[in-house]
Amino acid sequence: MHITRDALLKIAKDTVVKRFAHDQNVTAVFLIGSLRPDHAVAESVADMDLLVLHNGELPRDREIVKLSNEYHLDILYEEVKLYAQPRELRGDGWRAWTMWDPRLLYQRGRFFEYTQSVLRAQFDDPANVVKRARYFSVPAREAWFQLQSDAASASPLKLLTAAFNAANALVSLGGAPIPERKLLADFPARANSLEQPDLIHTLFASIVTNVSVETIRQHLPAWESAFLAAAKSPADLRLHPARLIYYKAAIESQLASDMPRAALWPMLHTWALAAENGNFDEEHVRAWEAVCAEMGLSGALLPERLQALDDF
Repeated sequence: MHITRDALLKIAKDTVVKRFAHDQNVTAVFLIGSLRPDHAVAESVADMDLLVLHNGELPRDREIVKLSNEYHLDILYEEVKLYAQPRELRGDGWRAWTMWDPRLLYQRGRFFEYTQSVLRAQFDDPANVVKRARYFSVPAREAWFQLQSDAASASPLKLLTAAFNAANALVSLGGAPIPERKLLADFPARANSLEQPDLIHTLFASIVTNVSVETIRQHLPAWESAFLAAAKSPADLRLHPARLIYYKAAIESQLASDMPRAALWPMLHTWALAAENGNFDEEHVRAWEAVCAEMGLSGALLPERLQALDDF
């Protein structure tokens, strides 16, 4: 099933009216993510990202609402006090860009107009740009130091998260951070725009050893089985059952692109999340350990990943 962006926007607006407009604790609701821009086109498989700003105790942190096999709502709940100081918000690597140009669906009072106007003032001052870069570089460097000093603690998820943060520290110098699903797909263009093309290979090398596209395809059934195992009771809602086809579509799309090795990122990152979830049986564990050894995320090839992360 494929539906238009207008139809998806209507679903989002109807959801706000039914679920949030009568809640006295909801300050504002925004559409964020890839469907937000006016020029956006609904993909055949997509999520709709909603941000709900809540005054008081949150009812939950995140919620996935399945609409069909191809579409779901991804609802993030945050306390409005996190946005109460828009001058400080300019230095937040994610929230600054979230509030730069969201699509307002609902608000009480004039919260959004004031917050956005103050946020946008001096947004591109070098000091604020550097703050947004440090939002990512600080945890990346902390992880790098731990991995260098204690290689035994280098779990695949730790290494991949460090690489993700390091990459976004760089691209934040020239714009918004890259969302999770598209790190390797979008990074080359962003690195080139910053005149840092040499870092493209270095980032790839910090994530995985050189593997063929056919190898990636061969591992897809085991990846899907691992995702489904974790999705039975996901500790992390990124592994919600409704998101399997969302990630699978990204992997297949990137495999068919001019840079098919970019598909390694959504596959390996979600696989690492699934491995940490705790629902693997022996077969899943063996498959994951074999992939990690083959792709250099553990074993004899791990020092190469750590050295590449160090170089980056």
